[in-house]
Amino acid sequence: MPERSIRFAIRTDDGRTSDIWKCWTTEGTGKRDVYLTSRPLGNALKLSLHEGGQWHVAFDSRKKDALFTPDSAPSSRYLGKWQRPNAGSEPFVLASRVLFPWSCPMDIGAHAPADTVWIPCAPEKQMVEVAICLLNVPIRPDDWPGKTAMGTHLVGRLPLEGGGEVVIVHRLCPMWDSAAQKSGTPNYFRGQSRADLVEANRMVAWGEESDGSITFIESRLVVSGPSAA
Repeated sequence: MPERSIRFAIRTDDGRTSDIWKCWTTEGTGKRDVYLTSRPLGNALKLSLHEGGQWHVAFDSRKKDALFTPDSAPSSRYLGKWQRPNAGSEPFVLASRVLFPWSCPMDIGAHAPADTVWIPCAPEKQMVEVAICLLNVPIRPDDWPGKTAMGTHLVGRLPLEGGGEVVIVHRLCPMWDSAAQKSGTPNYFRGQSRADLVEANRMVAWGEESDGSITFIESRLVVSGPSAA
């Protein structure tokens, strides 16, 4: 079925870029479902915002077995689940944020589709916040969430079947000084191991905010020290 989509990414003045993110809906289903992924995640992992309020970050059901060996596969393809039963009825829902710290762009610009919306990189010690908003009431074409109160800029809009729309905006925010340290045991994709970490240069983390939105942060990754067991 045909898609309606918006692609966006961060770009510096000298051409370095973030990963390319894609938000889309599928036409002809009769459903107001919305999806979000980035290019490195796109072959495997996405955020699904289903009309009935079932939201989740999950591996594609058709690809999970190809990505993991039986002994390395996570217990479920769902890495996060949230219930938002009022998401289809509230006038405005802040569904997701994607945060791009000032340091995240890569040294070499990523090849991008022609329709990619390029957002200027944040100044040092700041970050760009891209917000994916679900609107269930009509607003003027020249208006969007946070335009006046928060100084947001429009990235794009996607109509939803049966009414309403997805509106994507961006703004500058201060970068926090530090974050709580996390640890855990990683699972690797099929054919990958700890030794491959030395080639890793990107990471994406996500979690739930107090307002119910799902936040992603894209960051440059620097691996130091021995990586092989």
